[in-house]
Amino acid sequence: MLRDRPEAAATTSLQARQIRKSFQSGAVHVQVISELSIAVRAGELTLIAGPSGCGKSTLLSILSGLQHPDAGHALALGQDLGQLGRRALERFRLQHTGFVFQGFNLFPALTAVEQVQVPLGYLGMRDGESRVRARRALDEVGLASRMEMRPWQLSGGEKQRVAIARAIAKEPQLLFADEPTSALDAESGQRVIDILHRVARTHGTTVLCVSHDPRLVRHADRVVGMEDGAIRSDWRPPSPTPETAA
Repeated sequence: MLRDRPEAAATTSLQARQIRKSFQSGAVHVQVISELSIAVRAGELTLIAGPSGCGKSTLLSILSGLQHPDAGHALALGQDLGQLGRRALERFRLQHTGFVFQGFNLFPALTAVEQVQVPLGYLGMRDGESRVRARRALDEVGLASRMEMRPWQLSGGEKQRVAIARAIAKEPQLLFADEPTSALDAESGQRVIDILHRVARTHGTTVLCVSHDPRLVRHADRVVGMEDGAIRSDWRPPSPTPETAA
C-alpha cells in the first residue's frame, strides 16, 4: 500500500491563470487556449472533457510542465512552472508527477515489474528497494500474478494498468492521464478509471484526466467541459449509490 495523504483533499494543487496558447500550422495561426483559468484540488479525479481539438490535451501538457503557455501562468504545488529552468522543471516532474498515456509507452524487452522500476532508478533508489516498491504498485492495480510478464504477454487493459503502476510507484502528488481508456474495451476501461479514482481518494493525489470517453463522467469528482479552447461547463456529478457503483 502506498502512503496515504487524505489531508490533502481540500487543497488546490494545480492552477491555470489566464492561460493562452496558439500554434502555427503553415500560414494558419490556430488559437488553442484562450484566457483560460482553472484551479484543481488534490484528492480528486478531475475530468477535462470535450471534443477532439478543443485544447484539453494542450491544457494538460501546460499544467504538467510539458509545454509553456504563450501568456499566463501555470502553477503546480504552488510553484510557477514558467519560473523553472529546464533542469529544474525536469526534476520537478520526476519527483512530483506521474503520467498515463493512451499508448502505454512500455519497453518491449522489460517485464512488468522492470517497467515500474525504471523511473524509481532515476530517483536514485537502489534496485532492491525499487523492486519492492514496484511489486507493491503492481499489486495495487491487480497485477500481482503478472509481474514477470512482458508487454506481448499482456492484454491492452493489463498494459494500461502497468503504466498506472509505473506512475504511482513514485508516490506522486500529481497524476496526469491523457485518454487513458480510449483504446480499451468497456471492462478494461472501467477497471482503469476505478483505479485512478481510488488513487485520488486513498492517497490524496491530484488526478487530472483528459478524455472524450463518456464512460468516465460518472466516476469523476468534477467534470470540466472544454470547447474551442475555453471552459464551457464545470460541474460535479452526484455521488454514485451502492447500486450504481456496483
